[in-house]
Amino acid sequence: MTSSLGILSSRLKNFLAIGTTFVVGLLMGALAIILIQGFNTQSNRATHELFRSEFQQSSSERGEIDSTNITVEVGHFHEIFKHRNIAEQSHALYTSLSSAKEHELNAWWKASQKIERNSHREAVQNAILQHLVTINPQAALRYIDDVSIFFSDTLLRTVFSAWAASQLNAAVSASTTLSRQQRNIAVQAILETRDDLSNSELRSIAVQLDSEETYLKLVSDTQASQSIAKPHESWDMLLNDDVDDSLQFESLSRVAEAWREQIGFEVLSHIYKAGGENSVQLVEAIAQVDLASALDYTRTLLNANEKEYLAKTIAREWARTDARTALSAVASFQPVSLSSGLEIIVAKTWATTDPNAAINNIELISEKSRLVMLLTAFSNIASEDPMDAIAKLETVKRYVGNTSTIVQNIVMRWSRQNARAAADWVLNSYAQDDSERRTMLGWVLRDMSRQDVLKAFEIAVEHPAHSEKYGLEHVVLQEIIQDGDIELAKKLLPRVGESAKLNAYSQVGEAMVREARTEEALELGKEIGDNEQQLYYQQVISYWATIDPKDLYASLKDLPTNSFKSRAALQLVMSNKNIPILSDDQIEQARTYLNSEDEATVKRVEN
Repeated sequence: MTSSLGILSSRLKNFLAIGTTFVVGLLMGALAIILIQGFNTQSNRATHELFRSEFQQSSSERGEIDSTNITVEVGHFHEIFKHRNIAEQSHALYTSLSSAKEHELNAWWKASQKIERNSHREAVQNAILQHLVTINPQAALRYIDDVSIFFSDTLLRTVFSAWAASQLNAAVSASTTLSRQQRNIAVQAILETRDDLSNSELRSIAVQLDSEETYLKLVSDTQASQSIAKPHESWDMLLNDDVDDSLQFESLSRVAEAWREQIGFEVLSHIYKAGGENSVQLVEAIAQVDLASALDYTRTLLNANEKEYLAKTIAREWARTDARTALSAVASFQPVSLSSGLEIIVAKTWATTDPNAAINNIELISEKSRLVMLLTAFSNIASEDPMDAIAKLETVKRYVGNTSTIVQNIVMRWSRQNARAAADWVLNSYAQDDSERRTMLGWVLRDMSRQDVLKAFEIAVEHPAHSEKYGLEHVVLQEIIQDGDIELAKKLLPRVGESAKLNAYSQVGEAMVREARTEEALELGKEIGDNEQQLYYQQVISYWATIDPKDLYASLKDLPTNSFKSRAALQLVMSNKNIPILSDDQIEQARTYLNSEDEATVKRVEN
């Protein structure tokens, strides 16, 4: 960091030569303050920047515009935009604002909010704040709250650049009141504008505002731009500086592109070896220059992991713009196993970006990859229009045969949007004893429980379990319990089918144990028939021993029967062997509650 940040602007010029847009706005008339914009210029500023730059060019190359009838009344923007081109419009705007007082600028601002065209409104508001900030910076800052969040960053830069030029301490103080994101923008504007200060002073400002990384990034970008003629040096500087690489994607991307111009797509290997969370985006950015050549480069790589990583990243990016050509390109890739993987990536990407086109061109996909692509395509269509997805199924049956998996995916997506409609479709489309019906209802009822729990339970009990341990009621009760309404779950238990009753009662009993309502859990068991009562207590007590053995131990003497006490003691002794939580003395005490049968069980395990 020996180089001075004070020469940031001049050093960045070299970097700009490779396509960087480093925005410099000139405040007209009395302002005459240079607004140096950051290394990562926002694209949405292009119009109002052009608005001013066109005027500058016009003034210097064609001479001053005739000022006759240039000045207009406050808020008469229609008069400004009657002019023939941007340069004349800009001249009229800045001439009209140049001598405006604060109350007039306030009036201009209010009028600007009614401008319908975004580009005009943004250019005008930027110009108004450039003038207002020299009169009342605090007022200018407050006005930013009136604009779209997509334009507020630009105006923040405008305000703090001008403010820092005239009242540095006040600008720094004001930035402390901003949110973290806004403060970073303000700090960058302050540091870039006040490049007349020493490195230590600039760093001190950044540290004061808890944005030292912003300062370090500016310095790093400056050094990288200084070495752009040797991109590999700039690359190493950016990777080895004190700034998180995730914050330097734009800088790394520009350096990588400069490097590609020197050594071709070999730069992809350098990106791969550098790793990091930017690597995928960087590979995509470089490959976009010539996707075919980028993929061809990977064919020659010897490192299997590098080859696979780069090829898959490029194929995915290619599929977003031209899936047909990408499919053709990956078909000849070697080895065949990688070619197959690339085809799946292209197919799934196509099915995501344009599902209808993917379905209509299913014959272009090999048989082994078709189902994967169709599952993705139909899921995406179902997210927008489930019935449209259902209707399109007929067009693909001859390509994949059994479409049950696709239907299940459609129903799952449908259920998240409108569980009742999805349930009605399933009930009307499948017979009562069809296993597909029960499978899909299991998913639908889970979603319906969050929308209409009583209706969901009603449908569940209409489909009692036969050989299954868990009925559809289990799904609904699980959602009710997770929602914290144990009382409602308990109230619904008597309606559960006989074959699923033990599991349903155990669900609620275990939920009571989790809530430390153990006495109620034991009492609940009395509602079950004698044949399953013991199994219920065994299951609930076993669960109790698992989640809170100390509490169960403390409750041993209070359990209602000797049988309960023995069963609980057995669970404690057995579970403590795997996960020792109770002391040896406590285990010995627990063993005193064992009946002869359970004592024999313990001895068999110990021997």
